[in-house]
Amino acid sequence: MPDDYEILIELVEILPGKPDAPVLPFLSLVVNINVSTLAHRDAKDKLLCLVLAVGNFTGGGLVLYEQGLVLELRNGDFAAFKSHETTHFNLEYEGERGSLVLHTDREFEKWKQNGNGWAGHPSFN
Repeated sequence: MPDDYEILIELVEILPGKPDAPVLPFLSLVVNINVSTLAHRDAKDKLLCLVLAVGNFTGGGLVLYEQGLVLELRNGDFAAFKSHETTHFNLEYEGERGSLVLHTDREFEKWKQNGNGWAGHPSFN
């Protein structure tokens, strides 16, 4: 996935202050604690989403509908997929289950285009 990485890291590198985010090349981190999700697509995600399962649990498989897959992630396992074009959800589980979801919002493209309207402002030069 080197091409996807390069596209995502480019957005990080153009932000003011060149942040050293702990979730590079992604710009966002969501922490889910004891959540079972309904089937959905994350229409505003750019390219990839990475899901890391954490906890002491059984069940809770990550379903990637179009691919016909159920990924039985265990503590420390992760999966990367295109969440904007893949219907996904997780199954019911027993125990304590969390997930870390790393993604980049496609709205960061506006910063790339014109700094969200702030291009040329002295604060960002």
